[in-house]
Amino acid sequence: MRKQKVVIKIGTNAMTKIDKKLDEKLLADLVKQVAGIRKNYDVLIVTSGAMGCGRSLVKADRYDSTTSRQIYAVVGQVKLMSLYADLFKKYKLPVAQLLSTKEDFTIRAHYLNTKNCLESLFHENVVPIMNENDFVCVEELMFTDNDELAGMISKMLCADKLIILTNVDGVLDKKGKVICEFDYNEKVPVHVSGSKETSSFGKGGIYTKFKMAQTAAANGTEVYIANSKLKNVITKIVKGEKVGTKFIPKQF
Repeated sequence: MRKQKVVIKIGTNAMTKIDKKLDEKLLADLVKQVAGIRKNYDVLIVTSGAMGCGRSLVKADRYDSTTSRQIYAVVGQVKLMSLYADLFKKYKLPVAQLLSTKEDFTIRAHYLNTKNCLESLFHENVVPIMNENDFVCVEELMFTDNDELAGMISKMLCADKLIILTNVDGVLDKKGKVICEFDYNEKVPVHVSGSKETSSFGKGGIYTKFKMAQTAAANGTEVYIANSKLKNVITKIVKGEKVGTKFIPKQF
């Protein structure tokens, strides 16, 4: 019997504190939850946070925006992956770093090599950790954000679940209450379609998360948008508890 595949996207706001510094305690708890479900699931993490880590280590404001982004990304990626490796080591789980561009999904050879690599890592009980390759990315090769990367990876792997962790409890209605479910082809609420704000570190907002979640659900993946700070959020979702906003997948 094959293991179900779960893709977990940890957004910038999902892993930082109010002061925008990395919340290492929270990340340690998320890693603990991932380790706890690994016996029954193949898990891939799509992580943000590299530039946030980089900003805490160097100051590159004197350069143009592209160069500054590159410097923060490559410096911060080392710290971020070192932290992940140390956290997963406690559970005797090795990790692999994969940096991706859109070419990896549009060029067939790249696509097949990426998929084969990921499947092989699962077989070897390694946790793949992916991020956009900000160093080499030019505009035409960039993802809209890591939400898009997570959606494309979910499609590639035919993932059973995609969990998008952020700093809100889910998709909210006009009164701030969580909307529990959406169908994969349901119309985007007006108040959501008009909410395209982004964070100071991340590139995506709730609108892009909603659209990507519906796209992934249309491909057959069960999608959740939930708050990373909710206790045992990952564990609760894989157990089938009602958490955040669920996008019901298309049945094939």
